[in-house]
Amino acid sequence: MKKIFQSILILLTIVSFSSCLKDDTIIGPDSPNSAGAIIEFENPDFIVANTLTATVKRARYAVTVTKGASSQLHMRVNYSGTGKGAPNDVTVNLGIDAAELTLHNTQAARTTANAFNLIPATWYTMPTSVIIPKGETGVDFNISINTNNYVAGTLYALPLKITSASSGTLSGNFGVIIVNVLAP
Repeated sequence: MKKIFQSILILLTIVSFSSCLKDDTIIGPDSPNSAGAIIEFENPDFIVANTLTATVKRARYAVTVTKGASSQLHMRVNYSGTGKGAPNDVTVNLGIDAAELTLHNTQAARTTANAFNLIPATWYTMPTSVIIPKGETGVDFNISINTNNYVAGTLYALPLKITSASSGTLSGNFGVIIVNVLAP
């Protein structure tokens, strides 16, 4: 009899706690406080070890391109966080943030000898905007870089920034990235 009473008590406890569950989504892309779609750069490579720390706020990547007058840096902008494709075409405006590169050099305590230099604007061409098509989760684009102009021993980088988007929330972590562009 005692065993039956304990079993009934356990069953009642389980049933009573299950009524506390809510049908509303608490976390995730459909929750009331969700940021919704996040517009961000996809990692072009692995984040360079020890470059994203409490003092160094931006992810830095080291990407090697073919040496030449029309080397291509392959990049991608993502529409993420919803698990679904874009509900409509999303225009994403792109730019270069020279101040972010200066800040990155300062945060990383780089000296003049090992600081990253902004690739001069005449050495590269990149789109000022890209469109993530309806139903897609991202779009690829290329930046053409003339690495023939590289000076030996100089570190070059592009601080890429998503300046705005027609829909979604700009990523606070990957809306600006530093890409150290290497040419063998």
